[in-house]
Amino acid sequence: MSEEIQEIHTLICSDDKFNKSSGYSALLQFQQHSCVNPSSLQCLAHSSQSIISSIVSDISHDHDEEIASQALKCLGFMLYHSSVVSVLLVDDVNSVLDTLPKLITTTKLKSACNLGVWCLSVQQLDASFLLTHFQSLLRAIVHALDNPMGSLSTTFEATQAVMKFSAQLSEQMKSSSHIWCPPIYRRLLSKDKKERDASERCLLKIRSTVVPPSLDLSKVIVKDMRIKLLNGMKDLLDNDMKIQAIRAWGWFVRVLGSRALKHRHLVNDMLKIPERTFTDLDPQVQIATQVAWEGLIDALVHCPTLGSETNKSSEENSLEKQYSLGRKNDDQVNGFFKSIKLIMTPLIGIMSSKCDISVHSSCLNTWCYLLHKLDISINEPSMIKMVLEPILKAIFQNGPDSRSICLWNLGLDLLNGSISQKCRDVLFQSTDLVSRRVSENGSSLSGKCSWKQHLIRWMPWNINQLDFYLCMIFHFIHQASRPSVTYDHRSHVYDSALKLFINMLKGVKLDVESPSINYDGIMQCLNSLLTFIKKVCEDLCSDIGENYVYCISMQFIDAITKGLGSSILGSPLYKFSLDLKHIEDMQSVDSKHLKFLSLTYISYMDKVSPLVYLIALYFHMMVQLTMKCHQSDHISETMCEYFKFIFCSSDPLENLLTCIGLMYRHVQPIYLSIWISLAQGLNYCVSDANCKSLQEALSDSTVYSSICHLLVYPIVVHSEVPRMTLSNASASLDKYPVSPERKLRLELVIQTWKSLYGSLTALGFGCSSTTNLSGDLCMLLGSCLNENGGFAESSTEFELTCNDADLSILYLSGNFLIHIIEQIQTLDLVSELDKSKFNSDNKIVCCIKNSLKFVAKYMNLLRIKTVRDPPPGLVGTSRVYSALACFISCLHWKQDILHFLESVSCPLLQWLSNMGMQDQRTNDQLQLLWTEILTCLRRSQPPINFGSALLKLHEPLFEKTLDHPYPSISEPTITFWNSTFGQQIILDFPSSLLYVLDKLSRNGRLKLQKRSLPCLKKCHSHEEVNDALEGYRVSAKHNRTSKRVELVLDTPKEALPVSYKKRRLELTEHQKEVRRAQQGKERDTGGHGPGIRTYTNADFTQGRDDSQQSQEEIRDTEAILQMLIKTI
Repeated sequence: MSEEIQEIHTLICSDDKFNKSSGYSALLQFQQHSCVNPSSLQCLAHSSQSIISSIVSDISHDHDEEIASQALKCLGFMLYHSSVVSVLLVDDVNSVLDTLPKLITTTKLKSACNLGVWCLSVQQLDASFLLTHFQSLLRAIVHALDNPMGSLSTTFEATQAVMKFSAQLSEQMKSSSHIWCPPIYRRLLSKDKKERDASERCLLKIRSTVVPPSLDLSKVIVKDMRIKLLNGMKDLLDNDMKIQAIRAWGWFVRVLGSRALKHRHLVNDMLKIPERTFTDLDPQVQIATQVAWEGLIDALVHCPTLGSETNKSSEENSLEKQYSLGRKNDDQVNGFFKSIKLIMTPLIGIMSSKCDISVHSSCLNTWCYLLHKLDISINEPSMIKMVLEPILKAIFQNGPDSRSICLWNLGLDLLNGSISQKCRDVLFQSTDLVSRRVSENGSSLSGKCSWKQHLIRWMPWNINQLDFYLCMIFHFIHQASRPSVTYDHRSHVYDSALKLFINMLKGVKLDVESPSINYDGIMQCLNSLLTFIKKVCEDLCSDIGENYVYCISMQFIDAITKGLGSSILGSPLYKFSLDLKHIEDMQSVDSKHLKFLSLTYISYMDKVSPLVYLIALYFHMMVQLTMKCHQSDHISETMCEYFKFIFCSSDPLENLLTCIGLMYRHVQPIYLSIWISLAQGLNYCVSDANCKSLQEALSDSTVYSSICHLLVYPIVVHSEVPRMTLSNASASLDKYPVSPERKLRLELVIQTWKSLYGSLTALGFGCSSTTNLSGDLCMLLGSCLNENGGFAESSTEFELTCNDADLSILYLSGNFLIHIIEQIQTLDLVSELDKSKFNSDNKIVCCIKNSLKFVAKYMNLLRIKTVRDPPPGLVGTSRVYSALACFISCLHWKQDILHFLESVSCPLLQWLSNMGMQDQRTNDQLQLLWTEILTCLRRSQPPINFGSALLKLHEPLFEKTLDHPYPSISEPTITFWNSTFGQQIILDFPSSLLYVLDKLSRNGRLKLQKRSLPCLKKCHSHEEVNDALEGYRVSAKHNRTSKRVELVLDTPKEALPVSYKKRRLELTEHQKEVRRAQQGKERDTGGHGPGIRTYTNADFTQGRDDSQQSQEEIRDTEAILQMLIKTI
């Protein structure tokens, strides 16, 4: 191989032209081969020193064009390969750099000049060699740019050489740009496309060298602009070459730089060019104008970078801080703001107009370039106001649709980059919104902000920017909520908005928890958030009013509640006026429940915590959504999760009372879905051992009544449905069908109610010396049944048929009743062995009494309401009797047993009388109940004295059962009589029983004890009367020989919920004496039997006398019960 190189070298050194040409041809072939053969390249490098000298000699004498061309080609190859360059001697390099400029500037051969410049453009020489010969090289390049031969190829190679030298000697090239740059930018106005393109490609490559321009370059272009360039652009415009003209304008303004502002008239003349192209109808011209407008940005925007100020805060780097010295710098700041305004004016105009989407995209790309050039100054409030806000509003003013969604994505991505910078470390760990990070300066670079990937430096924002972010979020939510927006686009925007909002809240939380923020700052922050969410829930919902708006509003409320937490939102230090319109509107609605329920209600303009404010808004959104449509499982689950969160907060009492109060502001069946979510959330927290705060709050006495009212809400809402009138009293259930959806909802209500009630009782809620949850619930539920059955009781001549509301009440209350009875059996009734310690615990007695009253009222309602085709799950008489039979089987103590019999006797009598109209299953359960009652009476502890007083009290019941047409009723009753009353000496048989007793005794089926002691005639033993019922009293009639039995409970005053407590009448001293006598205290009997003292009617009167009508009513069985109940 070395021999081949030696042979080539011999030919090159030959004086014979043919040999020399052959040698260069062979050398070129060898060089080409060496590109793929490293050994050949190595051999060439070792022989380069001898070859270089021959080449330099040949190109110095360029009389022969062919030889010079071949020699330059070989030289260019050797200067390009670094392995060859690295072994060249310094003298050889200097020789080459001396020869090439001379060749370029002096040769008359076009090819020699072209190849000479090419050698300079491809060389890989060390910069130190180039620096030594810089001036001669620069002259050669400038000569080649404007070569006298007019060769475009030479000009092209010269621009390549400029790019090469700009990379190797940037400082020298920048300082000399006024020499070599004008020949390049002047060609931008050439009518030859190739020449324009070559010049523009060169300027793009050397942009950092000429922008910002040196002072000398600016001076040169100002002169050129006035002489030729401005007129040249106008000529292009006139010749319909608008794109070429505006592209040249962009480069001219870049090269002019900021110093061009000193030449105001020249700048104004230049701005007339884009004025014509901005408004052109051709989208390509408009896009070209957008790209050229970046030249003005380069010229006017020069913000300092963070490189040398990494340890300074954004405030220290603010524009105002940078220019805070003297009047002169104030003028610079004002001038800078004017420049920004100049740049932004056409951009805002384009984004606000109905241009082609490609024009909008190009405009946004130019805008993103401005954000990039502003560097950290983009975080300034003034820049946000001037640059960010107007374009973002313009982006979000139309759409989103398939045409504009890409613009929306850009705006959303920009906001995300700005917001997430506040807490980028938290976001990186906890969400999929990974913000891009940069080095030590701590700023964020939004890499997705434009199609050109312009990097934007976001700094951590402060609380003063909160209003801007909230304004932007509301703006694009409002646009996305319009009915014309498709579901997919709306969902995409909603999801993005919610993510932005959650990220923003994380930054807000960092600020409000920071020790550096003061009270006013926290209040300002919370006020901004509440104002925003109120605007979303009131203004947006009133404008749009669609279901998806309510859903996204609830999600925003949920985000604030969970994002900031109860420690901030529930703090008693931060109070705001409850200025919600729906609260004001609700106060004007008169509801009977608000007058007697002891609940906590919030009123318009009350001072409340932010959390209560949000709860009120959340409730309003739930109500509106419920009114609009049937809630999906997802929505119900979302509401339940919200209630779980606020009930598990650090101070849940106020939240719970507020929610229950708001429930009673909306008392209609359609709101049961809200009640279900609320009850499920409460049940979760009651059952969760980790929710200590709620469980402690439930011990507060103020919450007891509210919880009771929450549990009776499902019954109350159906009581609000207008009752049937006489005109439609005969309507059948077919007219009010229970839809499958409604039935499923009622079943869910029952399931939720049972779960919550069970959790509360398991927790021991309401178990105190004055309260009992089961008993008080029964009283409240019974009151609701009273309201529902009031009309029916007054219209006994009509057979009333259940309407939908009646059936719902029966359906719910019956299931509640069964569950309460079962719960009482499990928790409240104790075995005989443990009962003794409860002998003085009257709350158990009161609980049983109230539950049995509820049973009686339910049975009475079943009696007066005719249910045709009852739906599955309705608690009918059969199931009630079965439950009562099980219930009474657990009773052992006399007081409990007699209370049970007193409560159920009247409705029981009615059902016994109507057994012929009942189905066999109901009759079987009724027989079982009656048998269980008789058994219970016999096993009472202490034993009951079966005397005339007890017989008198229940004479209607025994009259019906002793001679009942169904043997399953009469036979157990006769057996019971023979073992109880039949063993006693009955002094007075009630007149209504005489016929039955006579019939049965004569048949030998009934046992009657004969009176063997005359002294006992017309007398009652003390024990007999006292055992008739502790708490019943026997009073004299006018004839002073017979007695009147009345019910007076000898139990302490019932512990009722606050709203249902009744005031007792005061007794005189004489009446108190009568009361004591009635309770069995030892007195002078006056000949009427031991332990009983008789009194006149006046002794029992408080302001009025007993009438004859009252005496007659005693004989009526229903009147007896009513009189007994009225004495409670």
